[in-house]
Amino acid sequence: MKTLKAIAVLSVLSVAGFTATGCTAAQKGAAGGGLIGGVVGNIVGNNYASTIGPATGTAMGVGAGAAVGGLAGDAYATVTDKDKERELQNLRAELEAKENELASLRQSGLSGDALAELDQLRYELETAQAELENASLTRSGALIEAQEKAERVNRLEETLAKAEQERIALEDTVAMMNEETERLRAEVEMRETALAQAKDEVQVLRTSLVGKETAVAELTRELNDINVTLEETSRGLTMTIVDSMLFDPGEADLTAEGRALMGDVAKILHERFPNRELLIEGHTDNQPIVRSGWRSNWELGAARALNMLHELVGNHGIKPSNVSATSYGEFRPASSNASPDGRRANRRAVIVILPEKLPLEVNELADAR
Repeated sequence: MKTLKAIAVLSVLSVAGFTATGCTAAQKGAAGGGLIGGVVGNIVGNNYASTIGPATGTAMGVGAGAAVGGLAGDAYATVTDKDKERELQNLRAELEAKENELASLRQSGLSGDALAELDQLRYELETAQAELENASLTRSGALIEAQEKAERVNRLEETLAKAEQERIALEDTVAMMNEETERLRAEVEMRETALAQAKDEVQVLRTSLVGKETAVAELTRELNDINVTLEETSRGLTMTIVDSMLFDPGEADLTAEGRALMGDVAKILHERFPNRELLIEGHTDNQPIVRSGWRSNWELGAARALNMLHELVGNHGIKPSNVSATSYGEFRPASSNASPDGRRANRRAVIVILPEKLPLEVNELADAR
């Protein structure tokens, strides 16, 4: 038996060294099986010729050697799982055939040593089958692991693709925010420039206001000296003169003192308000005309305003195009007509210094034909 094992090992080693270009694992196993079969057949035929005969021993050896050789060839080649599965099925079929053959030999009276030798071969075949099955299971596990890895790779690729989309979207958002930032920066710069200009204008206006306040204060002092009241209204500056300083009661002609006073007023107008438009208004109390001969207080107020206009234009150089006269009579009182003091305040002449001229804008609302 030891000799048989040694020869079998040497045969396997010879198969390990056996190479053939283009041979499959099955072809290599068949070649190795032929070598082993010949050796095992000779051993069985020589040692057990008297029991089973050389021909039977050789046949058994060839079958066993072919199986072992197939395993040896498969151990040195890499094949696909389908090839392994087919070889495993073939090996199972051979094992079943050998078991049937062994049962037949036992019935024909095979000796104990031969049976033991065949049992050993059977054990080796079963061991080889188990190893092959383990290898198949190992490969199946590796395949499952590879599939799981592939699935993880797919998931990672999907995650990466999603992250790339998010990155692109984020870049677009950043670009939009940068554009908005630039727009806001430009707007801030524009508003800062406008604010600086506004500050400059405020400073100019403040300076102008200070100068105006100073001028108004000086003008007020000058007018106080000649008993003329100065006020600032929505229409402009107004200089109010009580009628007793200009006219006799019920009269429209200027008195000598009145003409002198109009000269002082004209001087102030020339110095402080050159080329400004002037409106002269005549005002009266509500007392009816009795002896003066005027048709109404309107006519009295209008006559007084016109005489003041002629004095300024004819004797003091006020431009005719810058002055006009009107009369409100008793209908715009400055105080109540219920008392003598109130009526005295209502009898007055007012010179309105109109604001500076603005460009004339004309919007045609109706077209007369």
